[in-house]
Amino acid sequence: NNNILITVNTVVFHQHFPRFFTFINLLSCVICCWSIASVMSSTKKDEKPKPEDAKKDKDKEKEKEKVDKAKAEKKKVPTKVQLEKWSSSINSLLADPEGVAVFREFLVELEADGEEGEHTKYIDFYMECEEYKARFKALEDKAKEIFDEYLAVGADKEVGTSGKSVEIGDKLEEEGLEGVTIFDEPQRKVKQKLADGLYINFCLNIKNRLKL
Repeated sequence: NNNILITVNTVVFHQHFPRFFTFINLLSCVICCWSIASVMSSTKKDEKPKPEDAKKDKDKEKEKEKVDKAKAEKKKVPTKVQLEKWSSSINSLLADPEGVAVFREFLVELEADGEEGEHTKYIDFYMECEEYKARFKALEDKAKEIFDEYLAVGADKEVGTSGKSVEIGDKLEEEGLEGVTIFDEPQRKVKQKLADGLYINFCLNIKNRLKL
């Protein structure tokens, strides 16, 4: 009887105060969601990496370090043909990127007991000059391409600049762009300095390796 009475009263109350019951339902949902979130957060904090997983990760890192170290230490061994070519003349050496790399390594070894950059600065300067000239050559080729396309007499896209076009064309043909030879003299002297000293030591080292 008491249960029936409570049910009847609840129904009556719900009919008269529907907003109150809506508020109660919403409040219940909020409390429920908050409880679930708290439990999940607590569980996540309590989770700890398993010792087995941590060990696996550590082993993987060590293995990766070993592989990276092996790659860094692995150097390409020059062939007999290459060594003979490099020792034939300094021009043959400087024309071969691999030869330059081996020569520089040799210079670094010479600096082991001395001042850093004492010997390598010469080959570094020489190669920087070569790179500069290569870039300048590319610009020169681009300048000629622009001239042929827009300024040359009868060009497909001739823009017309009176007599200036002829002057530019003659200059490109005879002189090229100014500045390409700016380092030629100091570069020549550095090359001779290498040839008279460090290159000779390098060749002696090659002969020892070839047992000549």
